[in-house]
Amino acid sequence: MNNDYFDNHARVRQFPWSLYHAPLERDLARFLAEVRGDVLVVGGGLAHELDEAPPHLRFTVVDIDPRAIEAVRGRAFAAEVVPAEAPLDRVLGGKFDAIYAKEVIEHVHQWPAWLVGLRGSLVPGGRLWLSTPNYGEPWLPALESTVLELIARRGGFTRRHMHPTRFSRASLARGLRAAGFAEVDVRVTPTRLALIAHARC
Repeated sequence: MNNDYFDNHARVRQFPWSLYHAPLERDLARFLAEVRGDVLVVGGGLAHELDEAPPHLRFTVVDIDPRAIEAVRGRAFAAEVVPAEAPLDRVLGGKFDAIYAKEVIEHVHQWPAWLVGLRGSLVPGGRLWLSTPNYGEPWLPALESTVLELIARRGGFTRRHMHPTRFSRASLARGLRAAGFAEVDVRVTPTRLALIAHARC
């Protein structure tokens, strides 16, 4: 991950990026309002959404990029760097009441094993929330190959190969069930650009 790409985390609440991210943050806020206890944040980035998270939750943030961990340290969260695609149930050892992974799974090559690791990191009945780009419809691929690629190149990087794993609504639901999750519910955001999944251990 280069500096230019990492800097894009700071844009998520700016227009037009907010068209993609705002529906995710609203749904995540509802999810966090319903859970209790210890929450694992996978791929925390700059953790914008935690600024307004319910105060009764205890967060542990993990990311593969030390800059992301440095950005959230000192905000009353436990935070640590983890190896890319690591089975988190083995790396962390602990169990959590809920996990969320916002825009992470599309970067994971070995995603079936990664999902199993997430399930293994939840207590029985624990809840999962994750989001990922919607590649089951033509709108996002069209934007990525034209407008978004042009913006990326002006910033000194490319979006090509940024998302090695691409899901449709159906394939994400199948993947979650194959990993052992129950009560799987995958939704498309109103802009049709992203997928949001809810599931239980």
